[in-house]
Amino acid sequence: FVSHFWGHAFADFCSSIEKHAQQMVKSSTSWQAQRYWICSFCNNQHRVLEELGSSWSESSFYLALLSRNRRGTCLVVDEQSLPLTRSWCLFEVA
Repeated sequence: FVSHFWGHAFADFCSSIEKHAQQMVKSSTSWQAQRYWICSFCNNQHRVLEELGSSWSESSFYLALLSRNRRGTCLVVDEQSLPLTRSWCLFEVA
């Protein structure tokens, strides 16, 4: 699960995820085999209200955080730690 905010440059975001994957890889697998849940790619952007559900406990974010397949949460931060000023990022890492 990746927690972040879209104030980062997309290239920096991708670089951060790549570096994290390289650190997490086991010696027998490639870092490209790592999988991440990223909201903008996992949520149907044409049906965001449906993805969010009627309460936070029905949201795709919460369900992804509860998934038995989730191995952890990766928080992408910048020099100013701006994700820590966003309530949804705090929710995701809590």
